[in-house]
Amino acid sequence: MLEFFIAKKHIFEKKRQSLIAAIGVAIGVTVLTVSIGIANGLDKNMINSILSMTSHVLVLGRGEIRDYENLSQKIEKIPDVKGVVPKISTQGIIKYKGIFGDYVSGVKVEGLDLKAAEKAMDLNKKIVKGTIDPSNNKGMLIGNELYKSLGANIGDKITLVSSEGKSYDLKIEGVFQSGYYDYDTSLVIIPLKTAQYITYSGDKVNSLDVMLNNPYKAGDVSKIIYEKYGIFNRTWGDLNRNLLSALSLEKTVMILVFSLIVIIAGFVVWVILNMLVREKIKDIGIMRSMGFSNKSIMKIFLLQGIFLGGSGIIIGEALSLGILWYIKNYSIAEVTSIYYLTKVPVDISIKEIGIIVLANIIIILLSSIFPAYRAGKMETVEALRHE
Repeated sequence: MLEFFIAKKHIFEKKRQSLIAAIGVAIGVTVLTVSIGIANGLDKNMINSILSMTSHVLVLGRGEIRDYENLSQKIEKIPDVKGVVPKISTQGIIKYKGIFGDYVSGVKVEGLDLKAAEKAMDLNKKIVKGTIDPSNNKGMLIGNELYKSLGANIGDKITLVSSEGKSYDLKIEGVFQSGYYDYDTSLVIIPLKTAQYITYSGDKVNSLDVMLNNPYKAGDVSKIIYEKYGIFNRTWGDLNRNLLSALSLEKTVMILVFSLIVIIAGFVVWVILNMLVREKIKDIGIMRSMGFSNKSIMKIFLLQGIFLGGSGIIIGEALSLGILWYIKNYSIAEVTSIYYLTKVPVDISIKEIGIIVLANIIIILLSSIFPAYRAGKMETVEALRHE
């Protein structure tokens, strides 16, 4: 194809300008892909951290739930339900005398059926020190950050003051790490029977934590629970609506800002092709006099834009995937210490990469069409007049 070889010749004649155009597109693609990959990873990590100790569907009922064991068994039969954890939530104060002196702090207290929590929440996998003993009603699990602040040891005694003002001596039996900083600094877990005792609840619970195999099916399960049993409940999306909205807005703004780099790269291609058209006016006139059609002239300059943009897209995607691989596999100390992570999470789908590539192709085509159209519409006499 003659047009192909002419376009190739023009590109190599102007190596510096061609390189600038390709690098501009590559930078735009790289910045957009890497930023989306990291943003997705951080969002997903935050959601997973929150869900690690939070119910996917929170069954509240109408106040206290009495026949919670029977209801739990019924809910567990619903498809996609991994398990149900009866729970009592309350507030309290812990007192501890340790190597750092007296420590007094307000905490959130959750009384869980520990056997059910091991199955439904994989609580045993979150224990970093000590163990879980469901039969020990004097035991307590505390978050890893709280454990460090106390300077405590497994087996140490902690005094828990309930919201009713009563004091109870419990022992640190295990230390958990959820990955969510707020939980690890201010949450303590005690056996359900102990929570029922200190809150004078009898054989009742505040709520049921329904854990799913796929948290994103929470809406369907919530609907089934309400329609089948008439019990009021809320999904994790309802409970964290403000956070999810903020994450969505933040990601949208970020994409819009970084998309400007891609648009600027397209503008660079447009400028370079326009300059090339001006420099090749004589050549255009000669080609027209030799019988080249308008479409052939347009095709030459359109191919140049596609070559420049296409090479930039390929380089950009290869570079961005390499950067994302490095970030995912090697921790960056400064970032991980700030965001309570061991590694920077990365998550990007083939669909998202495809959308980025398609958007760049459209921008490059639009940037190439106008200079190519201008070259194709140039009359022979007008072109040769510049000789």
